Amino acid sequence: MKTLKGSFKTITICIGFIFGIILSAQPILAQGNIHYGRLNVKPQIGAILEHNNNIFLDANNETEDTILTLRPSIAIEYMDSRPGNYFQSGYDLEFASYFKKNDNNYQKHQPFLTFGMQTPAGFFGRFSERFMKTADPYGAENNYGEGKRTARTENTLDFTFGYQFMDRYSVETLFQNFALRYRDNLDQWQDRTENIFQLGFYMRVTPSGKTSMLAEYRFTDATYDRQISSVAQDHQLGDFLVGFRFEPGAKLSGAVKLGYGSKAFDRSVDQSNNPYEDNNTWLIETNVQFQFSEITNMGFRFTRSIEGAPDMDAASYVDTTIGFDLYHQVKHKTFFKSGLAWTNSDYRDENPGIPNKYFNLYTIYLGLDYNIQEWLKAGFKYSYDTKTASHSRWYDTAEYTNNKLVVEVNAMF
Repeated sequence: MKTLKGSFKTITICIGFIFGIILSAQPILAQGNIHYGRLNVKPQIGAILEHNNNIFLDANNETEDTILTLRPSIAIEYMDSRPGNYFQSGYDLEFASYFKKNDNNYQKHQPFLTFGMQTPAGFFGRFSERFMKTADPYGAENNYGEGKRTARTENTLDFTFGYQFMDRYSVETLFQNFALRYRDNLDQWQDRTENIFQLGFYMRVTPSGKTSMLAEYRFTDATYDRQISSVAQDHQLGDFLVGFRFEPGAKLSGAVKLGYGSKAFDRSVDQSNNPYEDNNTWLIETNVQFQFSEITNMGFRFTRSIEGAPDMDAASYVDTTIGFDLYHQVKHKTFFKSGLAWTNSDYRDENPGIPNKYFNLYTIYLGLDYNIQEWLKAGFKYSYDTKTASHSRWYDTAEYTNNKLVVEVNAMF
C-alpha cells in the first residue's frame, strides 16, 4: 500500500510538471498546423507516465516501477487535389525512463515514408516503408522477448499496384518484404525474413460505394536467417479469404474476412530430430468499428492465424483473439473508453512427450480522455492482464498478472 501511495504521488508531481511545460508553450501551439500550400508539417509531443506492478511479467517475483515515456514526432504530408495522390514522411521517437530499474531504459526510432499515385484511367500504385529500432520489453509480434529488454530492428516494405474499372470493380496486387533482426547472439535464432505476395479482387455492392465484397489470396515465404539450414523452421503460408470491406464515412467501417490457411515446412525434422508437422486451419481477420450514434462508437475484432513460435519446443502455434472496445462521449470534451479481450495461443502440433500446450491471455481496461484544447489532449487508463497456462510445466515461466495505471498528455501543432 505504501508503494502504491508513493507511486500515485510520483505520478501527480510528474504530470503537473509536464502540464506546466506544455501550457507555457500555449501561444505557440495554439497557432494551428503549419501549412505551405498543400504541404502540411505536423509536429507533436506526448508524455506518458505509467505505474506498472510487474514490469518483467514474472509469475512469482513481481517487480513494480514507474515509467516516464516521451514521444516526440514529426510528419510531413502532401495531399494532391486528385484522390489517391499523396506523399507522407516522418519520424516517431520514444524515450522511456524507469524510475527504479533504469537498466530497462530504452529508445525507439521509427522513420517512415509512404506515397500513392492514381491515374484518371483507374490505375494506381502505393508504396510504404517503415523502419523500427528499439530495445523495449514488449516483444515481437509473436511475443518473443516479452517482459525483458530485447534489442532488435524491423523493416517493412510494401508495394501495391491495382486497377479500378467500370466504377465498381478493382484488382490489387501487393508485395511485402519484412525483415526482423536481433542484436544479442542469444536472440538471433529468431531473425526472420518474410516475402509476401497478395492478390485481391473487390466489388462494390452498395450505391454509395462504401461496401465491397472481396476475395484475397496471400502467399508468405518465411526464412529464419540464423538457424542451421538443414533443421531451420523455414516455411510457407497459403491463405485464402473472402468477406466484406467497409470504407470510412458510414456507420460501419473496417473489414470482415473468413477463410482457410495452411503452413508447410521446408525441412522434415527440427534440431532435436523431431518431425515438423504441417498445419492447416480456418482463419478469420475481422476488425470493424460501428458508430452507434454521434457520441458512441464500438469496435470489434476477431482474428485467427497461424504464427511462428517463439519457443524451441514447437515451431508454430494458432493465435485466436476476440476483443471489444467502447468509446463514448460523456460530455462536450470528455470521453469514456473501455474494452476487453481474450487471446488463445494454441501449440497444437507438439513434439512427442511434451504435454499439450496452450496459453490464455485476458485483458480488460477502462479510462477517460479529455480534450483540453483543440491542440492539447489528456487522459488516463487502467488495465489488467492475466495469462494462464495449460500445464504446470509453464506455471512458473509463462503465467503472470499485470496491473497498469497510465496518465497521458499529448500536444500537437
